[in-house]
Amino acid sequence: MPLLLLLGWIFFQTIPLPPFIVGWLAPDIYHVYQPVLDLPRQIGGIFPDHWIPLTVNRKASLLEALRLCSYVLFYLLTVQLLTSSRRLVVTVNAVSWLALCLALLAVVQRMTAPDTLFWFRQLTGGKTAFGPWVYKNHYAGFMVMLCPLVLAQFILYRPALEHLKTIREKILAFFSEKGIAIHLIMGFGSLVLLASVFLTQSRGGILSILCSVLCFFILLFLRQGKVDKLSLILLSIGVLIIVGWYGWDPVWNRFTSIINQETGTIQDDRLLIWTDSLRIIADFPITGTGFGTFVDIFPYYKTISDHLLYEHAHNDFIELLTDGGAVAGFLAFCWIFSVLKTGYRSIRVRQDTMSVLLAMGALSALVGLLVFSIFDFNLHNGANGLYFAFFCGLLVSAGNTRRYYQTSPTLLKPWKSSHKVQGIALLGLLFFLCATLVIQGRKVVAEKYYQQALSVVSLPYLKPFRKQERVYNLIEKAKKTDPLTGLYAYALANITRLQERGQEALRLSAEAVLQQPMHFAYLQQLGSLVARIDLIQARLLMETGYKRSQQKDIAFQVWAEFELSHPLRKEGLIRLRKEIEHNKQLTSLLYPLLTKFQLDQQELVAVLPDRSALWFAFWSHLKREGKTEQYSFVIEHVLAYIDKEPRVHEHYFKEAARYYRVKKKEQKEESALLLGIQYVPAYAPFHIQLGEIYLKRGYQKRAIEQFEQALLLDPKNEGIDRAIRKIKLAE
Repeated sequence: MPLLLLLGWIFFQTIPLPPFIVGWLAPDIYHVYQPVLDLPRQIGGIFPDHWIPLTVNRKASLLEALRLCSYVLFYLLTVQLLTSSRRLVVTVNAVSWLALCLALLAVVQRMTAPDTLFWFRQLTGGKTAFGPWVYKNHYAGFMVMLCPLVLAQFILYRPALEHLKTIREKILAFFSEKGIAIHLIMGFGSLVLLASVFLTQSRGGILSILCSVLCFFILLFLRQGKVDKLSLILLSIGVLIIVGWYGWDPVWNRFTSIINQETGTIQDDRLLIWTDSLRIIADFPITGTGFGTFVDIFPYYKTISDHLLYEHAHNDFIELLTDGGAVAGFLAFCWIFSVLKTGYRSIRVRQDTMSVLLAMGALSALVGLLVFSIFDFNLHNGANGLYFAFFCGLLVSAGNTRRYYQTSPTLLKPWKSSHKVQGIALLGLLFFLCATLVIQGRKVVAEKYYQQALSVVSLPYLKPFRKQERVYNLIEKAKKTDPLTGLYAYALANITRLQERGQEALRLSAEAVLQQPMHFAYLQQLGSLVARIDLIQARLLMETGYKRSQQKDIAFQVWAEFELSHPLRKEGLIRLRKEIEHNKQLTSLLYPLLTKFQLDQQELVAVLPDRSALWFAFWSHLKREGKTEQYSFVIEHVLAYIDKEPRVHEHYFKEAARYYRVKKKEQKEESALLLGIQYVPAYAPFHIQLGEIYLKRGYQKRAIEQFEQALLLDPKNEGIDRAIRKIKLAE
C-alpha cells in the first residue's frame, strides 16, 4: 500500500490545481509561479489558464513518475514470477553470471586501457569509465548489490564436510560434490566483484560494499550461531592480492583527499550540496518541489562558486525530500521498512537453506545500496534503480518460496480477485504502457521538428520572410506535439516578437514560464515583453530570472542591460549594486555596459560598491577602451575608498600618480604618492617619485629625505645614492 500511495503522490504532483489550493498546500510552489500568475490582473487577462501543479517542472515530474512506475512494475513482476523455486534458481544464476562477466570485463579494461571506453573511444576531460558505466560510482553501486547475492551462491553450493574426519576424506569429498564447480566459480566471482569496487576508487562504493558483505556475514552468524572464518579469510586475502597488484596508493589517496592537510577540515563539495539542499527542504517541507526537478530548483539555492550543473543531490534520501517532501519521505520509508522487516522475518523463521541464503543476499544488497545512497544517486540510474526494485522483489520471493511443497510453491497468500478486478488491472497496465509510448514518442517527434527548424535557419537560399514562416510552422508543430516543453513556446515568442505581434509574443512567453518557471531565459524574455506595460513587474521578472539561473553570467548581463537601457534606471542601479556586493565577480560583466550606456559620475557611484579594487578594475577597462579622458574621475574614486580595502596594493597609487603626471597635475600626483607611502611605506619608488617632485620645486632638503628613505628600503639602488651625492655637491 505505501508503494502505491507513493506512486499516486508523484502523479498527483503533476495535476494542475487552482492557485488558491496550491497556495494552501505548498506556499513556496505558489511563490515560484507567482511572477507569471500576477500578470493577467495587470495586462488584461491575455493568459486565461492559471491552474498550476505541485511541481516546478511538470514534464520532468511526469517523466520521473513513468520511470518510477517501471521500478514498481519490475518489483511486482519479480514477486509474482519468482514464486517457483525453479524460476528463482534460474534467475539468480543468470544475474550472478551477468555480474561476474561485467566485473571481469571492468577489471581487465581498467588494467589495460583505463582511459578508454571499451578500448575503442578515448575519454577526455578527466572522465573515467568503468565497465559499461561512464560514472564509476554507478558501477560500484551495481556491484554493491550483486556481490552479496554471488556470495550467497558461494555459501549455498559449498560442500558439507563437517561429518568427515580426515583431511584426505574431506579433499576427496570436496572435489566429488556435484555443485563444486558452481561453488568455486561463485567464490571467484565474489572476489572479483569485491576487488573491482576497490579498483574504482569510489569511496562511497568501497564503504558500501564492505557494509553489504559485513551485513551478509552478520546475518549468517545470527542464523548459524558461528562465524564463517574461512570464507572471510579467503575473501580478504584475495582482495588484498588483486588490489595490491594494481596498487593500494590510489585507493588510500582517495580517502585521504577528503581531509585538507593544512586546515584539517573536510573538503568535499557533497557537504556544500547537502547544505544547500537542506534549505530547499526547509522551504518545501511537505510537498517538495516535484519529482525530477532538483536540477531546476537547485540553482536558486546554490552557494558553490562554480559553473557546474548539478542534476542530483548526491544523496538519494535528501533528494527524495527535496522532490517529494515529507509525504514522499514517509511513504518511501514505510515501504522500504516493510520490505526489510518481511525479509528479515523470513530469514529468522524459514528452514530452507536456499531460501534463507538468497534472502540474506537480497537483504544485504539492499542495505549496501541504501548506505551508498547517503553518498550518491544510484537510485536515479536506470539500471541500478531497476535492480534495487528487483532485489526488493527477490527478498520477498526468496523468503517465501518453497522447494518442497504439496499445495503451493510459495508462502505468500494468493490475491483473490474477480475477473472484473483483473480486467481493471490489465487495462491499467495497458494504459501505462500506451502512455509511456505516447509521451516518449511525442517528445522524440517534437525534438525532430525543432531540429528541422534549426536546420532551416541556416539555409542561405531562402528569403528571410519565407525562412521565418517555415521555422514558425515547424516549431508550432513541435509545441503542439509536446506542449509541456517550454522551449517551443519560448522560441515562438521570439519569432512573434520579431514580427511585432506583441500580444501573442507575451502570451507565448507567459506559457513558457508556466511550463518551466525556474528557467531564467523564459522569465527574462517575459520581463522584456512586459516592460512596455508594467516596468515594476518587468524588473521583478528580470531579477527573478537571474536568481533562478544556473548560468549566472548570462542572466546577469541580460538583467544589467535591461536596467541600464531604461531612462529611469536609478532603482535598477540600486538592485544591481546589491547583487554586485554579494558577488564581486559580476563587475567584469558590468564594465562594458557602463560605458556602452554612458553612465555619469553620479550613476557610477550608485551602481559600483565603495571598493578600490572594483573601481581600479573599471579604470583598467577604460584604459583598454581608450576612454580615460571621459571618465577621469574614476581614478579619484580608486583612492577615495582605499580605507575600505582589506588588502591595499601599490598599483592603486602608482597608476594614479602616473595618470596625474601625464596630465601635468603635480599637486594630485603628490597627494597620490603621499597616500601610497602612508598605506605601503615599504615601497621605495614612491619615495623616489616624491623626491623628484620636491627637487623640481627646489626643495632639496625634502628631496634628500625622500631619497635617503628610498635608499634605506632599497640599499642596492646605486642611482639613488648618486642622486643624493649630486644634490649635496650642488648645495
